[in-house]
Amino acid sequence: MRDFLNDVIPVVVTYNAEIKVLDDLLNSLQLFDKVQLVDNGSNSVAELKELCSKYANLAASFLPANVGLAEAQNLAVDSITTNDACTFIILFDQDSVPVENCIEVLYNYANQLKSEGIKLGAIGPALVDSFLDSRFGFIKNGKRFYKEEAENNIFECDGINSSGSLIPLGVWQDLGGNNSSLFIDHVETDWCFRARAAGYECYGTFDALLSHSMGESTIKYWFFGWRTMPDRTPERHYYLFRNSIFLQQQSYVPISWKYKNILKLILTIGYFGVFHRQRVKHISNMYIGLKDGINKRLGVKK
Repeated sequence: MRDFLNDVIPVVVTYNAEIKVLDDLLNSLQLFDKVQLVDNGSNSVAELKELCSKYANLAASFLPANVGLAEAQNLAVDSITTNDACTFIILFDQDSVPVENCIEVLYNYANQLKSEGIKLGAIGPALVDSFLDSRFGFIKNGKRFYKEEAENNIFECDGINSSGSLIPLGVWQDLGGNNSSLFIDHVETDWCFRARAAGYECYGTFDALLSHSMGESTIKYWFFGWRTMPDRTPERHYYLFRNSIFLQQQSYVPISWKYKNILKLILTIGYFGVFHRQRVKHISNMYIGLKDGINKRLGVKK
């Protein structure tokens, strides 16, 4: 049996990355045979190229313009499939760092599930927010649950976060990768729902942890219990609302997700449209996103 260090290829996409955090991520991956990095048209790449030169296992490419997270991941995985032999890929955002033996745990569970005859689409770790140091749960049947509620070490869930997701390469190829027209936000939501519609299953585990930034910072608020939401930029709300409306129109998306998504959009409008210091910009981007989503205008924001 191949060791996870040569059977898994990490994929990292960057865009104006914070060098210190990215260095922590690349350092945690330095024992892998290969790491594939794609820079998505950052404003200045000199410092990034200097950092990349430190890691002998890093294959880096630098796009001239931002093509979006979805397409950048597609391009990175495409470059792997033509040159390397591996069974799994694992996706990372630039602001994520696996905690201790996160990847090995995911790899072992993935092989266990496959040996049991399960059509595994992806398995992901529990997220630890890098701002609040709080752990996020997984969604199962439209409801979020946490470690103390988990009956098993690994469990089926509706979908998982893109960063930290371990995916069999053959499944990625079968689904045709990401829907690149989504650009960013809900890219993994769409992928997971398409995977489940094709007969694959998504799993999560609290035995593997990933330190991950959920936004520019994190807002903690009370709504029938304390909750958190990312403090996104106005432009990110354009993509979030547009792509939410896109998913609302897709038959492979569960009804339970659609109902919860509508509630989240309403709460987002309520907070960012009333209390945020940039509320005018947020509302404007949300409105344009809703309109473009209804009219099926995808791709990069015009």
